[in-house]
Amino acid sequence: MRLAIACLVAFAAGCGEPPPSTLASVGTIREQLGPFGIDVEPTDDAVVPLAWQAPPRDCPHVYRIDVTYTPAQALEADSTSSLGLQLTAEAPLNIVDGAPIPDGQVAPLELFYQGLRVERRGTVRDLWLSRHFAGPAAPTPACLPRTVDPMEDALALGWPRLPQHLAGIGASWTGLRVEGKCNMSACVDPQTGGGGPDQHHRVCVTPSWSERLLGVYEIGSEHFAWLESTWSDGQPENQGIWSERLTLISIDHGRPTWSQTKVHHGFPQMTTDRSFAPVLRTWTMTSIDACPGSLAAVGWQRSSDAAAEATRVGNQLANSEELRRIDSQSRPADADNDGSTPPDP
Repeated sequence: MRLAIACLVAFAAGCGEPPPSTLASVGTIREQLGPFGIDVEPTDDAVVPLAWQAPPRDCPHVYRIDVTYTPAQALEADSTSSLGLQLTAEAPLNIVDGAPIPDGQVAPLELFYQGLRVERRGTVRDLWLSRHFAGPAAPTPACLPRTVDPMEDALALGWPRLPQHLAGIGASWTGLRVEGKCNMSACVDPQTGGGGPDQHHRVCVTPSWSERLLGVYEIGSEHFAWLESTWSDGQPENQGIWSERLTLISIDHGRPTWSQTKVHHGFPQMTTDRSFAPVLRTWTMTSIDACPGSLAAVGWQRSSDAAAEATRVGNQLANSEELRRIDSQSRPADADNDGSTPPDP
């Protein structure tokens, strides 16, 4: 009996050998993070708390977003964009640096983005972050072959929905909804793309993302969670559309550190040579600031260009009121107000 109790205590505390899932995934995380020149070691953690924290005003979180297509697409080229986040000055007093966002609360953030769709001077938006997810997040980036709203796409892809309980290694939970236009591919014949009465037996509703905690690893004396996300439109394997995502999350600082989504779009798209073929869309988000929980904070030697871009984006966030004034003067009077309603926490 004492031995059984001791084993249960050891499992809950995470002492002993790393869980099988952690060991099985160590090769994948080392392969993905190898280009950053940082060491990754598996830990014996069995359960961990996962919760987002608000990026502080004195150290904005800045990310580079790279999007590539295989084969090259006629309607959208490969691109690199920048995204920065910081807590607003009007944030509630109980939203504090270095602590998870409280249950039932959302942290108001400012977002600066410049790149695909907004190349000239960039733009500022409001967004809201709860301890579990960010919003407003687009419901369609898991299935579309191209970007519709690069900012809402980023919130949906870079900030997976976190569980409302302690996460066990190898455990799964339901992520953000995938719907809207993504439901269309569930209604058609994956071979022809055709619909009609012959396809009325199809459900025409797609599932949410499925999230799984693969393991917990030590990088530069800090703990990081390695998440795997999957989604499919329900068509047979290797037909239709399916997506896979890997995300590195700083447990200590409650932020995404690196994330990559691959969208396998089986329906033919126009390529640069004017032919049509299925497309693989790869979306990668990399932290380029030096704030706690970033790649640079745990050993990545950033290029001078990456460091300069992080500084520039931080300066743009500091000048957000001026950018908003310019945007309001250049926007048509009847334009929609972007992201005016916070998500439910």
